[in-house]
Amino acid sequence: MYDYWSSTPEFIDEKNREFIFVCNHALEADEQVAMSIQYNLSRVNFTRSQLPSHLSNCRIIYDIRGQLIDVHVQEKIVNQLSLVASVEFKE
Repeated sequence: MYDYWSSTPEFIDEKNREFIFVCNHALEADEQVAMSIQYNLSRVNFTRSQLPSHLSNCRIIYDIRGQLIDVHVQEKIVNQLSLVASVEFKE
């Protein structure tokens, strides 16, 4: 069974043909990072199957305020998700 709430984008930008997710995930432990990556991979792939085909680009914005996330962790997340989305971090 799918969790339909987690597949609803926070924003749709028709001009740029993209859908946008905002994530406020705890990323201070390796297990949390792995879970976030897997969750977002699944979320993007499922959402793409539900949206019109012209919304082909995904942008994921991580809200990391209040966390001290090493640049290497951010790079790992970007690398793992780069095939399905562009990724930004906002502090």
